[in-house]
Order: sequence, then structure tokens, then C-alpha cells
Amino acid sequence: MSKIWLILLFFVFLKAEDLPDFFKEQNTSGVFIIYDGKNFFSNDFKRANEAFSPASTFKIFNALIALNLRIVKDTKEIFYHYKGEKVFLKSWANDANLSSAMKRSQVIAFKELARKIGIKRMQENLNILNYGNKKISKIDSFWLDNSLKISAKEQAILLFELANLKLAYPKTIQKELINIIKLKEDNNFSLYGKTGFNDKQNIAWIVGFIKTKNKIYSFALNVNIKNFDTLFKREVLLDQYLEFLKIK
Repeated sequence: MSKIWLILLFFVFLKAEDLPDFFKEQNTSGVFIIYDGKNFFSNDFKRANEAFSPASTFKIFNALIALNLRIVKDTKEIFYHYKGEKVFLKSWANDANLSSAMKRSQVIAFKELARKIGIKRMQENLNILNYGNKKISKIDSFWLDNSLKISAKEQAILLFELANLKLAYPKTIQKELINIIKLKEDNNFSLYGKTGFNDKQNIAWIVGFIKTKNKIYSFALNVNIKNFDTLFKREVLLDQYLEFLKIK
């Protein structure tokens, strides 16, 4: 029997409560939810519906909106020029296009992008996307300061739509965006996504989608993380769930 059929059979017989709580093994708590377009599977549906700051996972949609508004013409155009300001990470002290800024999770570059979009147009697009609670405070920090909030389930739904080019944006733009959030691939699957960390809520995210030869799954994982040094746990947890689900 092929690997694809094994995966499909696994999901047919999987019950909602059957996802294990791998978070306990990492001495923390959190949620993983995966969506196949019809069914959701999770270790904790209550938490999957709880809204948190999206932190840097919002960069996916910040980039989408900027591309659609032609604030940047494509993912290769340099839109941010480093001016010598103090930065959190050394890699941020560089000029950036959307591709490099996404890979570096370059907060200062995306802050500038948000300012260019402006509150009015940003709000219009949050409404189009139905993104979480759609709340904007200050234009260059609303996705970081706990005003904008979204649940893991809502993230999974949006990312499934993106993976299938079903968002209310041109397909060419969605394809451009997908190209810059690819994390890894092998002969069996491709993994796309974005991480995030809100140090005010001590919540770390990794959200995205997986493409196999015949199937697409979107996912969202958030986990209680107390400090920057333990952020690696989100990737460890994602690997555990993908192994368990026989996707990896």
C-alpha cells in the first residue's frame, strides 16, 4: 500500500481526541491543530479556539497585503534600507526585500511595510481576510502588542485557503507569497510556514501548511515559551506531530 493511502486511512480513523499531548514531554503546554479542508484534528480544541497575538506569523499577511497594493512590486524589490538603528538580531542590520525579510523575520522591515500600507488600507484588508479579531492599535506594532489576536484554528483555516490559492487576492500574488515561506522539502512533502514569538504573552507559534503529492494540510502550533533560548521546542513539537501523523 502506498504512503499516500496510509496517510489517508490514518486520517479517516483518527478521532479528535487521538492527537497526543507532546507538549507535556517538553515540560510545557500548548496546542497543535491540523486541517485537511474537511476535518480538524487537535490535542486541545479548547485552546485551538483561544486567541493570541500572532506575533511574527502575521508577516505572511503583511507581505500579501503589500504585494496586492503594489507597495512592493515583487518579492525581490528592496523596500527596506537599514539606517544604522539598534537591532535585536545582527541579521536585521541589512537592507531587505520581502524574501530576505521573511527569512530573517526582520521586524523593523515589516514595521516599515505596515507604515506604508497605513491604518485605513490595513484595516480594509484585515476585514477582507477576516483575520482574527481584526483589531489595529498602532500601525507598526498591532500584531505584536496584543491588540490583534487570532486563534490557532483561525490560522489553520487562513493558511489552508492560501495553500489552495483561495484567498480573495490574485493567484499570482498568492503564489509569490508561498514561494518565500517554504521552509523545507524532500521527495515526500514540502513544508511552508512562519514562526513567531510574543515575549509579552510568552507564546511561540509556528504556522503553515504541508503539501504531499496528492494532499494539502494546514496547521498551527502555539506553545508556552518563557524565554528565547527554548524557542527550539516549537520545531521539535511540530516534528513530533508530523511523525505521528505519518506526514513527514
